[in-house]
Amino acid sequence: MKHGVLIILLLLSFTDAQAQRVADHWEVGVRAGGAITDDSYSLDGKVETLSVLRTLGDRRAIEVELSADQLDFGIDYGLKHTSFAVNYLEINREPLWDPYFLVGAGVIEFDAPGASGRGSNAMLQAAVGGSWELLESGKLLFRADVRLRYDLNDSDAPGQDGFGDAIVTFGLSVPFGRQAR
Repeated sequence: MKHGVLIILLLLSFTDAQAQRVADHWEVGVRAGGAITDDSYSLDGKVETLSVLRTLGDRRAIEVELSADQLDFGIDYGLKHTSFAVNYLEINREPLWDPYFLVGAGVIEFDAPGASGRGSNAMLQAAVGGSWELLESGKLLFRADVRLRYDLNDSDAPGQDGFGDAIVTFGLSVPFGRQAR
């Protein structure tokens, strides 16, 4: 997994020089939130996410994301997921905020108590979200999104029954090399 992150970061850093504009920059972010899994309607656990994003012009970005969650379902169950995803963001630049649509794919590993054990599966995700400048200089952003994560694990264990997971996260991003608007 570490080698995959390094390869993706190297590929992103060698984008075509003519396609780059002043708006191109890197962002490092951290977000936290909660998950509502499968066919449940209550908050089942917490989610933490680290991300590295590279803009590709003014309206597009590629993001590498590492996420972990611990789902207890209100009974201290202890289901854990770790996921690695590559996301594509389509950004709609607005004066006060930057709403976006995200689609991504990756790998999710699960560690479940009991007979369910451990394993990994492919996953897909889609989200809507936005980022807001917290400083006039544009050097600190607040970012939030709501996403649907679907993995291919379909077992009879709680949180693994073939439905998607709703994930809500809030956090901060720090842009590097970004020009103030």
